[in-house]
Amino acid sequence: MPRLASGDWKELLQYAKSDYEEAISALNRNAFKEACFHAQQSCEKLLKAILIKRGTFIPIYDLSELARETGIEEPILLNKLFKLTIHYYASRYPDAVRRAMIKYDLNTAKECVDIMRELWDTLRKYLE
Repeated sequence: MPRLASGDWKELLQYAKSDYEEAISALNRNAFKEACFHAQQSCEKLLKAILIKRGTFIPIYDLSELARETGIEEPILLNKLFKLTIHYYASRYPDAVRRAMIKYDLNTAKECVDIMRELWDTLRKYLE
């Protein structure tokens, strides 16, 4: 495992915030794949920042697993994060979109951004 500096979590949190803003911006300009990708990235970086703040680094991409590691146990949110994880791959690779049978449209993008917002609202208390 790589050694992390004590302030690394704050830097990663800034990356997470940037992805948050880009997800919303992409949604507003109808860039649906990009909205989903940045929503997924924002959530991943947020979860990892919290874990790093606690002294743990877990090099995985599964949002529901990362969320469990932060202490989230709410099944509905974990299920939403599980669904958002696929956009790490599907939004970047045409074959993954076909295999996952995802249609990147306004509804899909809104769902991704809504999940991102819900996670940030849930975890905001850990950022102080």
